[in-house]
Amino acid sequence: MPTDFFKIQLYVAEKHYPLKCKRIEEGIYRKAATNINEKIIRYSSKFAAAKLELKDLLAMTAIEISADNLRIRQIQDVSPVFDKIEALDRELEEYLKVI
Repeated sequence: MPTDFFKIQLYVAEKHYPLKCKRIEEGIYRKAATNINEKIIRYSSKFAAAKLELKDLLAMTAIEISADNLRIRQIQDVSPVFDKIEALDRELEEYLKVI
């Protein structure tokens, strides 16, 4: 079954960007562009007195989004739990060999 790709236009930071994506992911990309633009507007308002350039607002937005992504990955990282379960399993097997 062929993958259903098509081109969309995203408006981010006062500029249009063409993007080729899967139809099923279109909403994700459009929401991401909206999210970026909303954060830029928020930072622009928050630091209006500083008269930051667009590249500074983009950098601040990138840092915030990246930090959010890392927090989510950290929460979803269950490998320490699996490691503990495996250790307990080994310990239990050793114990059962003894009795």
